[in-house]
Amino acid sequence: MTAIEEPRTSLPELRQFLTDLPKAELHLHLEGSIRPGRFLELARKYDTGYAGWDEAKVAGELFQYRDFAAFLGAYKTVCEHLREPEDYRALLEDLASYFERNNVRYAELIVTPAIAWRFERDGEAVLKALLKAGRRLQKRGRVQLRWILDCVRQWGPESAQRTAELARDYQEAGVVGLGLGGDEKAVPAAEFADVFAWARAHNLHVHVHAGEVGGPEEVWAALETLGANRIGHGIQAARDSRLMSYLKQHAVALDVCLTSNAATGAWRPVDKNPFWLLLERGVPVTLNTDDPGMFQTELLDEYELAAKSFRLTRHDLAYVALQSVRSSFLPHEEKMALMQQFQDRIAELDLDGGG
Repeated sequence: MTAIEEPRTSLPELRQFLTDLPKAELHLHLEGSIRPGRFLELARKYDTGYAGWDEAKVAGELFQYRDFAAFLGAYKTVCEHLREPEDYRALLEDLASYFERNNVRYAELIVTPAIAWRFERDGEAVLKALLKAGRRLQKRGRVQLRWILDCVRQWGPESAQRTAELARDYQEAGVVGLGLGGDEKAVPAAEFADVFAWARAHNLHVHVHAGEVGGPEEVWAALETLGANRIGHGIQAARDSRLMSYLKQHAVALDVCLTSNAATGAWRPVDKNPFWLLLERGVPVTLNTDDPGMFQTELLDEYELAAKSFRLTRHDLAYVALQSVRSSFLPHEEKMALMQQFQDRIAELDLDGGG
């Protein structure tokens, strides 16, 4: 990795290389994938107060955030517009072209049934609709899909246990993990210890949002108290050298989301994000969009942003793409098969032509 060198690839050449590079995305919230146009369709369908807005106003006002709390408020507004299983299914259908444009071959989609339950809707019906639509999408395209069911931290362990039980019930249909999202400062991780011990006992992977706006201690709690197999965001780990060593030694990856971190104020500006430091220290890191619609980004943009901000070489970028496969929650044999597919395609690319 050569962060001190000037890149020798022109921007069009870089974009073409990144387009050709196979990718996996491990941190993509389905609800947050909503684009302004789709949001307006729902606003008009349900005749909400946003029905008279246009796409530019949604993008320029609702999808702009002064801080993390403002983002959570906008996320709540989006979720209030997702009222029926077909609303969720439409978001997944929108992602089909996204996966194709960005050459995403594998994705772990995060969905939160507790949001539907919170609004007295049928969270299980939402999940069933998504799993069915996901199977159709996989048959049509090149992408493989798996699902992580997210718990909302501020809604407590009872809601989380309900989510865990739903995740267990649909493991054979493609659910691979139980997540913990929301406001990481709202409720201590210890309150969820029993829920995630139960999830691990039922062979569910554990994915925890931590170290995004909370400190390194939140990452430690995710690891030691909840048994996290992967950390959502985790950028604050860069403030703790012992934690970075632990993540490296135990191969616990961080889902880094550059645009998201800058948009919410978790870490600004992008070129000061500790992604490079973490990568250099050997911490497993991947690139992701988090909420591509709400942050108005795509995975190609995240790779290009990383390349320009940290002067990554093509070898670096290919390494990060392969790390995404290594850090996935796929079973070993499936993971190795996907890794081979990625390596075969990467071998066909010119990794030295652009520096």
